[in-house]
Amino acid sequence: MMQTMGWVQWLTWGTGVLVFAVVIGLVIRGVLRAARRAPEQPSAAARLAREANLPPAVQAQLAALNQRKDNGEISETEYEEQRAALLRAY
Repeated sequence: MMQTMGWVQWLTWGTGVLVFAVVIGLVIRGVLRAARRAPEQPSAAARLAREANLPPAVQAQLAALNQRKDNGEISETEYEEQRAALLRAY
């Protein structure tokens, strides 16, 4: 014989589904926030940027410049020149 679910079972089931949906939403939000974050700098560059108290925008520009160098888009000399120009401008 088949029974229908009572209100306690519906409440338990609904709460479980709601908690699951909230956890999935938080995971998706975390992934999206991480995707928007600037690339991480190597530890020495990050330490120097922190010690210099550079604004986050400048740190992001330095990280992007370092990424371009690592990808081979610019040479080491160009990297040093552009980095020096960025730091002078600040």
